[in-house]
Amino acid sequence: MATPLVPASRGAHATTYASQHLTASTSKEPPPRVRPKRGGPGSSPSSTKSLVLSHAAAGRLDDALEILADSGSRDAFLHNVVIRGFADAGLPGGALAAYRAMLSAGARPDRFTFPVVVKCCARLGDLEGGRAAHSAAIRLGVAGADVYTGNSLLAFYARLGMVDDAERVFDGMQVRDVVTWNSMVDGYVSNGLGALALDCFREMHEALEVQHDVIGIIAALAACCLESALMQGREVHAYVIRHRMEHDVKVGTSLLDMYCKCGAIAAAESMFATMPSRTVVTWNCMIGGYALNGHPGEAFDCFVRMKADGHQVEVVTAINLLAACAQTENSLSGRSVHGFVTRRQFLPHVVLETALLEMYSKVGKVKSSEAIFGRMTNKTLVSWNNMIAAYMYKEMYREAIALFLDLLNQPLHPDYFTMSAVVPAFVLLGLLRQCRQMHSYIIRLGYGESTLIMNAVMHMYARCGDVVSSREIFEKMADKDVISWNTMIMGYAIHGQGRTALEIFSAMKCNGLQPNESTFVSVLTACSVSGLADEGWTQFNSMQREYGMVPQIEHYGCMTDLLGRVGDLREVLKFIEEMPIAPTFRIWGSLLTASRNRNDIDLAEYAAERIFQLELEHDNTGCYVLLSSMYADAGRWRDVERIKSLMTQKGLQRTDARSIVELHGVACSFVNGDTTHPQSKTIHEVSDVLSRKIGETGDPRNQSDPISLASMRTTAPNKHSVRLAVVFGLISSEAGTPVLVKKNVRICNDCHHALKLISKYSGRRIVVGDTNIYHKFSDGSCCCGDYW
Repeated sequence: MATPLVPASRGAHATTYASQHLTASTSKEPPPRVRPKRGGPGSSPSSTKSLVLSHAAAGRLDDALEILADSGSRDAFLHNVVIRGFADAGLPGGALAAYRAMLSAGARPDRFTFPVVVKCCARLGDLEGGRAAHSAAIRLGVAGADVYTGNSLLAFYARLGMVDDAERVFDGMQVRDVVTWNSMVDGYVSNGLGALALDCFREMHEALEVQHDVIGIIAALAACCLESALMQGREVHAYVIRHRMEHDVKVGTSLLDMYCKCGAIAAAESMFATMPSRTVVTWNCMIGGYALNGHPGEAFDCFVRMKADGHQVEVVTAINLLAACAQTENSLSGRSVHGFVTRRQFLPHVVLETALLEMYSKVGKVKSSEAIFGRMTNKTLVSWNNMIAAYMYKEMYREAIALFLDLLNQPLHPDYFTMSAVVPAFVLLGLLRQCRQMHSYIIRLGYGESTLIMNAVMHMYARCGDVVSSREIFEKMADKDVISWNTMIMGYAIHGQGRTALEIFSAMKCNGLQPNESTFVSVLTACSVSGLADEGWTQFNSMQREYGMVPQIEHYGCMTDLLGRVGDLREVLKFIEEMPIAPTFRIWGSLLTASRNRNDIDLAEYAAERIFQLELEHDNTGCYVLLSSMYADAGRWRDVERIKSLMTQKGLQRTDARSIVELHGVACSFVNGDTTHPQSKTIHEVSDVLSRKIGETGDPRNQSDPISLASMRTTAPNKHSVRLAVVFGLISSEAGTPVLVKKNVRICNDCHHALKLISKYSGRRIVVGDTNIYHKFSDGSCCCGDYW
């Protein structure tokens, strides 16, 4: 057999029936100890043997070991009896102590000694002890020659994640039996190496030319689950039928599990229906399969049939049901399961508690998730990851970061999934200092070579305003995938550097990578933000012509943005009406934005009406706010009041504007009209001075309407959060350095116009990132071309 050196992987240990059979051992309690007459140094070999055997048979293993030690016997048979006695009693530590006593007595271990000793080391996770036993077996010529010793060593290394060592043992064995091959297949499976397990299973069939047994079949099916290898699973199923093994309930359950995990739910149902007998494990697999494949209703129905069939509900049943509950729109079914497991006293149980936590988070009950998490006495890393994910799902980014920082103080180490979950929180909060700290921590954890995580870090820097650092990471990545290129293209797009984004796209194609649908979203966004109309049309048309891709709603949305920026609004409307797919909220929102920028209230009202017709599917707060802003700009205060009244009726609330500026490692936050900062007086005075210098006057809008005084904006534009943040940045940083501000909502027209003039007057570069793009104000202009 070829010996690929596969790095150990402890991440996803698959529990299989094969593993259970290969590691099964008895666990009986020794009977009460009776202390009969002992042997001693003067005892005859026959009396010592008789005493040791009688004590061992009665379970008095400590006495047997003491007699052996007192007699100084070198009889390997007697030592093996005691070692095996401890092992069979479920006392691996005692067995290893007996083995050490054997070596101290000068007895020679043999092929009956090593299999038991190595299995005990595996049960205790004692790598050093197992390696020492392996070395002794090699010195005594047992390791390669004895199949039982070889099998135990192979299983030991596989269990401890040392796959390369297990392969070396396998290749060095002079004789291999069915157990050898099954152990190798199961070792690959337990270390998440499904493809190698299937290769080994096929090679086993060719090498042995004998029928696979139940253990081998179950291990092979577990490998198919790991690889989602439905075709190979069907081949194993055919083998099972040909050799009349389908009536074995364990094989049938493994087949059912394979079909569920490979997404073939119809085949799983057929398998389930034809099984002559079903255990509670079989029912649990079917319930879990329905949940896994997005059929919560069928999972509940299967649960009802399971109870009607007389089976008792187990913890695994409840965990599978909770996965189904998480897919429903309300928490009622999940609360019912929670109440059931509480009454049955299944709690505390860390896996069940984690499933409850995840269920509540997915149905939007984050407070319930917090309550479960707070009561857990034995939190695993999975528990922490799920709670962080719950906060992220509810957009509670500060809470997610706080929990992550709390995790760093625990005796646990964040893993790949932790970092993947929490990095977006730093992206969405937009704090550059924290992004840099997170980047450093990721490097220290050893994830600097992980393409997925470094893609997230790259995106994090770009969204936080530092596209230069994004590019540096991109250039250093040894293994760039399509997502890496897409992320870099989008990074330049949101920073208004469309030409550079297109250069990256060209480099991507030159490097032999095939663009996907997301690539074209990034490319078309770059063209739209930078107003590259001809390039946008070229890329849009190339999707289908060169790559056979059918443009989706996001691609049409980007083109609507682009046409709204450079074309006639009536042409934009014509483009929307001629689309081959029905316009969505995204499309009409683009037209509304274009109408706002062209100050076409009639078309804006038309787009808004289309959005309101879809309001059952979307949160349209932004649409109402934008329309209200247009009415206010036009002095139509009665319409402003009407929009406010509609928002009140629908329970919609405008997001409070907040802007953050980071200086000297400290983030300062401002809201509209903010007076809480220690330097507020100076900030407001400087803002007033700048307003006069740039010629900013009072509100120029029509105030003839009698209702206007009550409806006008309560905060003057030069007191908006972004203006206060920019002023603080200007007076607190060194001359010539850029000022970077993050804003949680779209920048208004007044502030956008004013910041262009302030950049020219101050000679400073001002960068403001809002919910759409980064505005780079310099020398009286903005990179967005006054369209955002």
